[in-house]
Amino acid sequence: MSIPNFVFRNWADTIEWRPDEFHQPSTEQDVVDILRAAAVKNQIVRVFGAGHSWSRVVPDAQCLINLDNLSRIVNIDREALQVTVQAGIRIRDLVKDLDASGLAMKNLGAIMAQSIAGAISTGTHGSGLTFGSLHTQIVGMKLATASGGILEISQHSNPDLLPAARVSVGALGVIIEVTLQCVPAYNLEQVAYALPFDEALDQMIPLAKANEHVRFYWFAGTDRIYVNTMNRTDKARTDSPLTDWIRNVVMREGVLGFFWKLDQLFPGAVNDINKLEAAIGFGNFTEVGPWYHELTTSMPPRHIECEYAIPAELGPDAIRATRAVIEKSLSKVTVPMEIRFVAADDAYLSPAFGRDVCYIGGYTTGEEFAEPYYAVFEPVMKSFGGRPHWGKQISVSCEELAAMYPRYDDFVAVRQRLDPNGMFANTQIHEWFQ
Repeated sequence: MSIPNFVFRNWADTIEWRPDEFHQPSTEQDVVDILRAAAVKNQIVRVFGAGHSWSRVVPDAQCLINLDNLSRIVNIDREALQVTVQAGIRIRDLVKDLDASGLAMKNLGAIMAQSIAGAISTGTHGSGLTFGSLHTQIVGMKLATASGGILEISQHSNPDLLPAARVSVGALGVIIEVTLQCVPAYNLEQVAYALPFDEALDQMIPLAKANEHVRFYWFAGTDRIYVNTMNRTDKARTDSPLTDWIRNVVMREGVLGFFWKLDQLFPGAVNDINKLEAAIGFGNFTEVGPWYHELTTSMPPRHIECEYAIPAELGPDAIRATRAVIEKSLSKVTVPMEIRFVAADDAYLSPAFGRDVCYIGGYTTGEEFAEPYYAVFEPVMKSFGGRPHWGKQISVSCEELAAMYPRYDDFVAVRQRLDPNGMFANTQIHEWFQ
């Protein structure tokens, strides 16, 4: 039964939309029944988990499905180090269950608010040149298709579909379950410090190769880059609820949120505010904690994100070029740029398909800052061979995507095979894969 008067809003409050029908199925059969009814009514169907995407992958469909009621652990196989979960489970809940079972994920994105299906479908990634994005940990899934059936996809069943289904932007069907290949739980030692801008860029590739995980942060208008390295360790944990609360709640949510509001009030002082924000909000520290704690951060204040993956070795040059256009165009960039490195994989729509990549995140607050910033940021990223993160705010045509992704045509062929009538093709999907 459809839930009336539902209004979809994404996390950033940049998208608002009211579907004709809204459903929250509780069983696999519920999903099948919804899709069969939608086929009879010739409806476009889209699905969302946490609504954490900035791109318009959800709106403009008659039928909207949310998977929050399909969010349980189905099975934990400790011998095979695998876990099967329903697609709507939030990553923050998944990691707790895994850690309690002595298991872990190889890599995680920066935040844990997303559903597992939403995270893999948009190509969510973490950081580490020896680690792939989240979707590379998927060894199997169940997909409810436009035909009203359930398709098993794994290394043993329909394996030819796995490279397409791992990152599908919801264009192939409704993911019901996923099976993740895990590893034994582990601790990480995180070391944070700052380097001068040029020195950090000179060391960026060596640091990415020398450490299991590394993140870099740069505030526009400043001349320092903040470095976070994370490596496995047998050392005892040093993290504590108090330090975590101070760093993530007081500093990241409170202090950064205060500075970002100042940016809105005093746009002419953005660079000066950034210098103060960097000095107060990003300090030097060393900490040992569980894998999920060190790989992630708390949810930052609301903002807008655009992110591209470029060939890893071009990362430093692309950052220098981005700084140059920001300073030339006087774009107001109110949120630190985040730089991460990720290993190559074979998913057709993965920004890391066939090559190690450097993800460069251009983040800011407010549409008044985002529009002029991305007008100069995206052309730089594209000039370095960048591919967009599917869940972020991006401007690309299907012609550009076909040139960016070597297996683009193969994905389109799978989409036409599984959804010949375009049940899952809202405006955005149609524009990307027409």
